[in-house]
Order: sequence, then C-alpha cells, then structure tokens
Amino acid sequence: MDSRNFARTGFLTRLSLRKDWLKLVIWLVAMGGLFAAVAAKFTSLYGTKASIASIVSTLKSPAMTSLFGKMPAGPYTTADIFAAEMTVFMAIMAAIMNYSIVIKNTRGDEDSGILEMIRSHAVGKISNLTATLIEVVILNLGIGLFYSLGLIAANLDGTDINGDFLLGIGLGFSGLMFASIAAFVAQLVDNSRSASILAYLIFGIMYIARMMTDVSNPKITWWVPFGWVEKFSTYKNNDWTPVWLMLAFSIIVAILAMIINQKRDMGAGVIATRAGRARASVFLNGPLGLFWRLHRTTIIVWAIGMMILGFTYGSIFNSIGDILKTNPTIGTLLGPNAVHEANILIIKEFTSVLMIVFGVLSTIPGVQLINYLKTGESKGFLEMIHAKPVGRARLFTDTLTLALFTTYLVLFMTLWGLQLGGVYSMTHPIGLHIFMRGFYGYISPMLIMLGISAALIGWTPKLANLGYGYLIVALFIQYFGKLIKLPEWWSKLTPFGYVPKVPVHTLDPGTFWWQIAIGVVLIAIGYIGYINRDINGAN
Repeated sequence: MDSRNFARTGFLTRLSLRKDWLKLVIWLVAMGGLFAAVAAKFTSLYGTKASIASIVSTLKSPAMTSLFGKMPAGPYTTADIFAAEMTVFMAIMAAIMNYSIVIKNTRGDEDSGILEMIRSHAVGKISNLTATLIEVVILNLGIGLFYSLGLIAANLDGTDINGDFLLGIGLGFSGLMFASIAAFVAQLVDNSRSASILAYLIFGIMYIARMMTDVSNPKITWWVPFGWVEKFSTYKNNDWTPVWLMLAFSIIVAILAMIINQKRDMGAGVIATRAGRARASVFLNGPLGLFWRLHRTTIIVWAIGMMILGFTYGSIFNSIGDILKTNPTIGTLLGPNAVHEANILIIKEFTSVLMIVFGVLSTIPGVQLINYLKTGESKGFLEMIHAKPVGRARLFTDTLTLALFTTYLVLFMTLWGLQLGGVYSMTHPIGLHIFMRGFYGYISPMLIMLGISAALIGWTPKLANLGYGYLIVALFIQYFGKLIKLPEWWSKLTPFGYVPKVPVHTLDPGTFWWQIAIGVVLIAIGYIGYINRDINGAN
C-alpha cells in the first residue's frame, strides 16, 4: 500500500485516544478489576479438594460444557477451575467492548459526518481505520497485561507465570480478533447499525458452533475462531498455539479491512443498501410505523437469531437428560419413570440457568429502541418528525410500545426455539407451556430494565448507556453468582434476583405485580421527563 494512505495516522491515534480516554479507562478498570477480584476470591471458594471435586462434576456436565466450554483432563487445582469458569465469559465481554469501540470510531464517525471533515484535511485514506486499530491494540494488550498481573497477585493454587501470561495475553488477543472482525464488517455495509448487526451475527454463529462442537466433538472446535480461547489448556500444557492463530487471523482480517477501506467511497460499502420504494407506505403515517420500518431488520435478526440460539440449547437436551440413564445403579434404584422425571427436572434446572442469559439478551433490543430517542435526537433525525404535528408524548409512547413488543417477542421466540430443539432431540419432549413459565416469570424484571432506560432517556439522556451497564451487571451476578458464591444479597441488586427459579417453579404473583408496578412508575417518570425537558438535552 502507498504510504500516503497512512498520512497523519499518529496524529489521529493521539486524537482518538484523547477523545476516548474516559471510555477506555472505564473498560480497563471494569474488565481488569472484575477479573482480578474474582481471581482473588477463588482461593477461599475452591481451595480444598472436596470443593474442587464438587464443582468439577458440575462443569463437566453437558449443560455447563455448552456454557463454559470443555474442561481439560485432570487432576484439577483452584487455578484450573478459575480458567474454566472465566475464559469464555471474558472473551464474550471482549467481543462487546471491541465491537462497540471499532464500529463507533469507523463506520459511526462516517455516518455522523465527522470522518468527512477529518478527510478534508491532509490525512491518509485509511489513517482513521489504522488509528482505531492501534487504539484497540493498546487497549487489549493493556487489559491482557492487567489480567496477567492480577493473576500473579492472586497467586491461586496451581498457577504458574507462563499460564498467568498465557491466559491474560490470550484473552487480550481474543479482543484483537473481534476488533478486526468489527473493522472488516464496517467496510462491508454502509451504516453503523448494519455493521453492528452483521458483527454480532458472526459472533452468534461462532458461539453456537463452539457450543455444539464442545458438546459433540471438541476436536472440531479448533475450526471455530471463538473456540480457540478454550484451547489454551491453561496451567496444564500452556499451549500458545491458539494465541498465534488469533494473531494471524487478526492481521489477515485487518489487512482485508484496510484494502476494502482504501478502495471504497466515503459512505459506501461492499454490500449496497437496497433502494427504497418510490412512494411511502400508508403505515409510515406515524412514528410507530416509521420506527418499525427503521428497525425491522434489527428486530427480525434478533428474533430469528435468538430462536436459533434457543433451538441450539434445546438440541442438547437429550445429552443433558440422559445423565441419569447412563448410571445403571441409579436407574435400577429409581426405576424408569422416576429416572424420566429426574431427567426432566435436570432440564428444567438447566433452563432456569439459561433464563438469565435469554432475559438479558432479549432486553437489549428493547433498550436499543428506547435509546434511539437519544441517538435520533443527537443526529437531528427527530427534528424532521418534530416539524410535523407529532407531539413528544406520542413519540415516547410509540417508541416504548415498539420496545416492549420487541423485547417480549424475542424472549418468546427464544423459548419457542428451545422447545423446538427439545422436540428435535428428545423422545418425550417437554411441552411449550412449561417453558412459558420462564416467559411469564421474566416479564416483570424485563419491564423494570426497560423502565430504567426510559427514565434515563426522559431525564438524563447522556447517561442512557447505563441501561446496558446494568444489564451486564445483572448477567454477571445471576450467571456467575452461585459459581463464585457471591452473598445472597448480591442477587437482590437486580430485579432478576427476585424471580423464582422458573420454569422449575411457576410464576410468583406477588413478585410479579410489585415489579410490574415499579416498571410502570419508571416508565411514567421517563414520560414526564421526556415531554418536559429541553429537546437538545441529548447533545
């Protein structure tokens, strides 16, 4: 490539670091602090052979394998348990972090016109993309080093310096891999929203492929880039091969992104957006129809994607439910009917663990829709609507209506996919009405989460992204809380912690109604704030 394409890359890198310094520090402290804090707690949790043996039997079950990955062969130490529980989760967090930063700084700045102003000066054609990649290299290697030093400080039983650096740096390189994917897809499509959808679609495919190969044939996981994070064999063989694979993958994909970036026009992508209709549909007469038209691709992708995720988990029900059948002693003692009932209970227990994942993921598209009131306001899109006789009350109400519809539609599609997966894999599948207990149980906490986002949009739109942060906190507490033995009161910090274990149990009417009341009050607070605040409050 011509060196002129990289002109002023150093200047843009410094500018980007200065612009994003607070965001980078928050990610560094949050990710590094979380990793180090959990590591420090593990010695007290799994410091004895009995506690290690207990958790190993859990982590080796098909259900836990699908969530956390395949465990290497024993014997096991405290460090092995830590690596088994944390690796996949931290890699998922790395994907979210890098997707948000790279797509915002590349395609996002192009959408807003900032990049056009930058390119009007003497800067190279791919300098901005290169500067963004340098920024995420610094961030990911910094976080990876933070992880390693945190592990050394925690000094878990069974650790060694090589393994500490392998796990820390390896997770940093997994972040680089996702950053390169985000940079690549940002060149394929012509807007940031489509880039985010495509990036998460690729991530979802890799996650499902990893999950299925882990359960059926772990050797095939080597063909899935996301599966490389499980192949470190940390503290066992300390295999650096996956790290070099991720580095090679990142370099190749980043170079492809640069080549495309150099050749394409500003505002264009490899995949052109389909031209719209010559005359608008009658359904575009109001904000509800307009917002549906703007977000329908996102909504459909979320619904179908989550249905596939649910189906994938349901397709391993047969493996999960057969745990007791593989033990002839237990089978003889209990009899076939009791064994079948016990297997069904195990599947319900597994589904109750999955419900927090399904609940949080299903809430994300709803929060995205609510936050569009800020995004559209900041970019001036809503000014065109305000120029018409459309009040803010209708704008807010229509947005909330679509957000609620999307959130519960996605959750329903997920559980339907879960049930269909069970039908596919089980001789005697579980009925949909059992899984619907999970749907009913999660209506109220999800309403509170949406209500919080509505209140933030109404009064402090600049803090709207806190809604996502609270969802991540809820996922961590409910997902990992029992494994790392957090105090019970931690689960009460989020509305999901008050829901009974569904679908093992049925809906608790008392909890349901007081949470519905809180959710409605939060939405009402957001409504009052939105119709009364300055219209430029999001800027």
